[in-house]
Amino acid sequence: MSTPVYIGALRQANIAKAMEAIAPVVEAAGLRLVGLERSQEGRRTILWVFLDHEDGITLDQCGEVSPEISAVLDVEDPIPEAYDLRVSSPGVERPLMSDYDFEEYINHPAQIRLLSPLRGRRKFQGKILELTRSENGAEADVRLACTDGEHLVPLSLILRAKLHYSDDEIKEIFRARRAAQKETQKQTEN
Repeated sequence: MSTPVYIGALRQANIAKAMEAIAPVVEAAGLRLVGLERSQEGRRTILWVFLDHEDGITLDQCGEVSPEISAVLDVEDPIPEAYDLRVSSPGVERPLMSDYDFEEYINHPAQIRLLSPLRGRRKFQGKILELTRSENGAEADVRLACTDGEHLVPLSLILRAKLHYSDDEIKEIFRARRAAQKETQKQTEN
């Protein structure tokens, strides 16, 4: 597998160092590091660490690995300012943080916000159609089907991106998950 092409803040050296520092801890816990995101809540800086697992991640799993992630970040100190650490699942409307995420969610709806305008706009919302990579694999573009047509957006211009579903689609996702959980529970009881 080639090196991921990251978007937005994940291209910053200090965020990349933080990801590199915590990756072994996350992998040792049997989890996947989706990415990191810095945000503000009033005057407080929040460092979000998004984790996932092939079977979905639980709150308990996040809680178990959180102290280890915190310890590694305290020792390595890649983020110069003070912050509150929050370890979380990416959720239903998960952030898309690398070319792998866009590729995994082809045919899903997404919202994208750009660092600078592309053809006069900074926001795009539409279905992910495909991901194209440069010959050397160092850059990639995502093709979106929006209400006003198709757009090719370079990953290098993306500040933030996430899956985006209607309320009805979210309800259906949760219905399907509950049904699958009930079926799994039935099978384990038999």
